[in-house]
Amino acid sequence: IQLRPATPDDVEALTALSYKTIRVKYPEIIGTDMVEGYIASGAVPQYYAERNAFTRIAVVDGELIGACAVRDNAVDLIMVTLEHHRTGVGAALLRDAETILFAGHDLISLESFRDNRQAVDFYTKHGWVEQDCFTDPDYGIAMVRMTKRRAA
Repeated sequence: IQLRPATPDDVEALTALSYKTIRVKYPEIIGTDMVEGYIASGAVPQYYAERNAFTRIAVVDGELIGACAVRDNAVDLIMVTLEHHRTGVGAALLRDAETILFAGHDLISLESFRDNRQAVDFYTKHGWVEQDCFTDPDYGIAMVRMTKRRAA
């Protein structure tokens, strides 16, 4: 696995990766209508274009297989191709993000869909602690906020 900064040339591949993963994984969590509405909104390519400088990608044999974006003191997004779930790609991206964030912060955070148990369990396995649950004010989706403190 090679981790590198994203470039504007990666936006199309990042968008395709996200659409496929979102369409398979998220309907049971947030509903098909919300998934398709989100995709139709154009928010995904817009996100990657705007957050490109804060996004790192995972590549294997020239193929983009995952991405992680950071914002302020937070992991903003981790996305891995379905074929590479549970292969260490997500863990490598998370470690990379933690290294970047802990360089400037003692306490880092992330938010996840509360009902995305695969993600919440993944973060817990990697030392993240659930802090609170809340409802996303824009979409009415149950969320969980998790934190991790820099090791002493």
